[in-house]
Amino acid sequence: MNQQKPVSLITKEQWAAIEKEMSGGWVSIKFSYKGHEISVSRERKNESTTVLTVYIDGVIKGGWACLIDKKPDDMPEFLPQVWSTKTISLYSPKKIAELEKSVGKRMAKKYVPNLHAKTQMYLPYFSKASVLCRQFKKLEGLELTHASFLNKPEPEPS
Repeated sequence: MNQQKPVSLITKEQWAAIEKEMSGGWVSIKFSYKGHEISVSRERKNESTTVLTVYIDGVIKGGWACLIDKKPDDMPEFLPQVWSTKTISLYSPKKIAELEKSVGKRMAKKYVPNLHAKTQMYLPYFSKASVLCRQFKKLEGLELTHASFLNKPEPEPS
């Protein structure tokens, strides 16, 4: 059976323009996906760092930034496709070292079997435009609805 490649509603040139715009200081881009509005804006993470933040229908609910194995009921089913996945350790390297030093590696492993375990969670933040674009390019049916480069008139040939 011959499978067709999904048709992208956003052209290669538009993706390049989207990534360029997202790399700038001020970002306001909106997409339409599965009947929802996905908006991306650049916001401050801390005093010296900014991130690209992804809103779904204009909101980010704190409960959605959850562990992957404990999804809330009101979370949109496509959220894992538009938010980033972050892997975190259950215990910090400092805590692991302290425990292993105090009771030994064997005892630490015996009494805390998940000492080196990691878990994953969804977050609405992306550190780079290229990472966000690479993830969004995989979405079938994603439509670009608002970007500043769409409103600029084409230069007239001389």
